[in-house]
Amino acid sequence: MKAAVTVFFVLSLFRLNFSLRTHFFVSKKMTWNDAQTYCRTYHDDLSTVNKEEAHMFSRFTDSTSEYNWIGLYISPNNPGEWIWSGGEVEAIDNWDNGQPKGITSECGGLKQSTSKLHNIPCSETLTFYCMDIVGPILVYKNKTWDEALDHCRQHYTDLASLSSETIMAEVINNPITSQTAYVWTGLRFMAGHWFWVSGDDLQYKAWSVEGELQCPARDMRCGALDRKEKVWKPRDCEERHNFLCFKKP
Repeated sequence: MKAAVTVFFVLSLFRLNFSLRTHFFVSKKMTWNDAQTYCRTYHDDLSTVNKEEAHMFSRFTDSTSEYNWIGLYISPNNPGEWIWSGGEVEAIDNWDNGQPKGITSECGGLKQSTSKLHNIPCSETLTFYCMDIVGPILVYKNKTWDEALDHCRQHYTDLASLSSETIMAEVINNPITSQTAYVWTGLRFMAGHWFWVSGDDLQYKAWSVEGELQCPARDMRCGALDRKEKVWKPRDCEERHNFLCFKKP
């Protein structure tokens, strides 16, 4: 029914670094919307695909179809913008010559013979690629800290910990930004101390110049990453920001 292609490329964090995107080829033909439902039921989503992955698909997938669905479609809020099903900020720079054609074909497929993107009517029935994700995942939804925690624990594992210098370096050196100036992390103040809700060690610290507040105001007890200043800051837990979830294998 399906064959897995595991991608080991080193990707930037906001394109799923420190993680593997494992793609599954599904040989059953469906419309784009039905394929998306299938992928979200049995995996994480329809596949987000960069150039390298597209070439791997063509080399290693035994597909008899000329085209295969991936997680690319026209934004319902901006008809001129192509976006990924999971909301990832991933470059869409692999269109075939003359593509995309107009906006009447609202969904994206991968041409097997060329490894290039084509826009195709969503009602077409095609085979498709799903993906599973392991590691930090940036969620492009604006939620309070508690709502972000609930979302991560419901859909993934937990709010993410930035618990090492290596992870922080990869995060802050990445040119791709979130949709909000701050990004919620799993950092929380409670019972007199800061801690990662995942239970990770807090020995490594990257606070702003104000330092680690020992007694922050009652409404400033949730930790966020300041994308511009590249530090952690206490923020009002009721603010709404994008957030980082973590998913274990």
